[in-house]
Amino acid sequence: MGVSDVKSKALRELYEKGVRVLGESESRKVLEEYGIPCPKTVVIGYEEGRKAEEYLRELKSSSDWPDYPLFLKIVSPDIIHKSDAGVVKRVVSDDEALMAIETIIKNAKRYKADVRINGILASQDVSSPETRELLLGAVYNEHFGHLISLGIGGVLVEVYKDAEFRAIPITESDVHSMVSRLKGKALLGQFRGMRPINMNVLIDAALKLSKMIEENPEIREIDINPFIIGPERGFAVDARIRVE
Repeated sequence: MGVSDVKSKALRELYEKGVRVLGESESRKVLEEYGIPCPKTVVIGYEEGRKAEEYLRELKSSSDWPDYPLFLKIVSPDIIHKSDAGVVKRVVSDDEALMAIETIIKNAKRYKADVRINGILASQDVSSPETRELLLGAVYNEHFGHLISLGIGGVLVEVYKDAEFRAIPITESDVHSMVSRLKGKALLGQFRGMRPINMNVLIDAALKLSKMIEENPEIREIDINPFIIGPERGFAVDARIRVE
């Protein structure tokens, strides 16, 4: 693959730097380029020995600071499942944020002795009592080409294994079909006092993801988990992209 073949500007810039696996903060740039909504986020660099107060001060000085409640996360190429490693914490105040910064740094080092910590990320909490967690993604199959995936997401995605796949390009009817075949589809409708999810938002995100893969076939795998969606809005909260 030549660099000039990559249509996404964000992806091309990362590819030129030798990046082949994109973490949350890098993937976000590609998703936003294609109009897939992401939570308001700030990322700052990590420096060994720096105090939590200094990190928090720098985070809050950014115009993109999302304000509380929010999630604080470690940015590291060595940690894929942040929840398992204990490097993501929800906080609602400065005091909680200071403790969380210290904790997630310690947990990252405990997770892997020689862990590479690139930064600290603060991300808007877009969840609510009515939101659900979905999985949106794509994978390349040598027999069928690129397949879009849609399923029940969150930390238990590997337990439920409830997902549907369709070859790109997908259509609006494909998204409806995928949802209708999910074993957990009842969770997405009116459920325990919650209003149904906004299908138009889900369709829009899925079609934009399909277009992104069509225009950048160098993407071999992408996982957006969770894609948090409710009756009104939807956001790609965490994502990982692998290119070849």
